Amino acid sequence: MATFVNPSTLHNKGSFIRELRPSSHSAGLEGSELNKKIESSLHDEPIQRLLKNLEKPNEERHLHLQNYLESLRSEARSNNETEFTIKALNIAWQVWNGLKDHFQQKGLCLEVPDACPGSQDNFMYTWSKAEHYFECEIFGNGEVEFFYRNRSTAEVWGEDTTLEQGFSTAILEKTVIFAW
Repeated sequence: MATFVNPSTLHNKGSFIRELRPSSHSAGLEGSELNKKIESSLHDEPIQRLLKNLEKPNEERHLHLQNYLESLRSEARSNNETEFTIKALNIAWQVWNGLKDHFQQKGLCLEVPDACPGSQDNFMYTWSKAEHYFECEIFGNGEVEFFYRNRSTAEVWGEDTTLEQGFSTAILEKTVIFAW
């Protein structure tokens, strides 16, 4: 079977990446099916490998986040003098899993946020990428506050919710900035 190199894909000087396509001279149903298989493998396999390579460190960060939340349980309090409660930690884990699972169902991987407990029965997740800053503050009473700021345009946005109310379209649109 003949192949050709698409010159438009060789624009990077020194690049060894080439796009090989089956010749249009392949005949019949078998040739068409073979062409489809070759096309899909040329485009899908490298992308899938790249995504898997990106997901592995994210999976490790997910486990670190889980371990971190577990380690904080011994510091949590259940009285009025608390900095944060086990309930705040539980809600924080549910928020993370809810967001992560939503994007997994869409075939995306959400970046694991930075995380830390607060001093008023709250827990904070933050994401930062280029001009985008996004935070999620979780409170022991069940309230969840989202805040977004674009460092370039000074756009600011915020929304409050609870786990029972779920994540609005606006929350998910801001969160997807940190998914791939």
